[in-house]
Amino acid sequence: MENIIDLISDYYFIIQDESINKNVINIKNLKWKSRENLIHIDFEKINKNEYKKILKKFLHIYKLKSMTKNKIGVKSGTKVLLGYISNYDKKCKEQNDFIEAICAILFKKKKERYNYIYDTVCDFLDSGFYGENLCDFKENKCGEKRNSNLTCGCCRHYKIKLIGPITPWVVCEHLKEDHTCGAKCLSCKLYTCDYLKRKGIRYRIKDILLLDVFFNPIQKYFIKYMVYTPKEKIIKRLMFL
Repeated sequence: MENIIDLISDYYFIIQDESINKNVINIKNLKWKSRENLIHIDFEKINKNEYKKILKKFLHIYKLKSMTKNKIGVKSGTKVLLGYISNYDKKCKEQNDFIEAICAILFKKKKERYNYIYDTVCDFLDSGFYGENLCDFKENKCGEKRNSNLTCGCCRHYKIKLIGPITPWVVCEHLKEDHTCGAKCLSCKLYTCDYLKRKGIRYRIKDILLLDVFFNPIQKYFIKYMVYTPKEKIIKRLMFL
């Protein structure tokens, strides 16, 4: 149905711009002791600069309420109605990012939440780098390396030998034949070279809501700098920080 937004674990929102019944509380006013079971998200009344604060607060309260009888959400058949959304523009990336963050909050286990966030952000970045060819690849050469013989873009690094000095640049061992990343390395996907920056393209952790809300400064450091590292190792590191 067009007025339904499905979330994970059979949760869902109803898009409703008319008046909402009294058993609903604005997500901005939600408190641990609030008796209402349904939340209301009115995007016309939420400033984008408030997203992070609201989501962090909702995450904290949702965890607390999950341990009580007064849980957020109402059972509706086989699904759970989480609440209502007003003034929603399905083409608005910022609003969809907010809803994705709500989805992340609904995961009961931290590892499941981190995997969801990791995969969602990777899909977003891939849609740009692969889907829109942001690096301007032509004949396997990116815009930055157009006048060189390199056909691997920025997927190369120094490699330290067990005995001896550091080797010259080598192609990343995770680069597949179709020139996609076999490691699904988020750190590499976030990297933007000078060529991209000159085009006005730059991906920063603080600008990606899912990363900015759910990870602390130390975790963000490793997300940024664990380049050439498979997803499994990055997730494992984040779990213990």
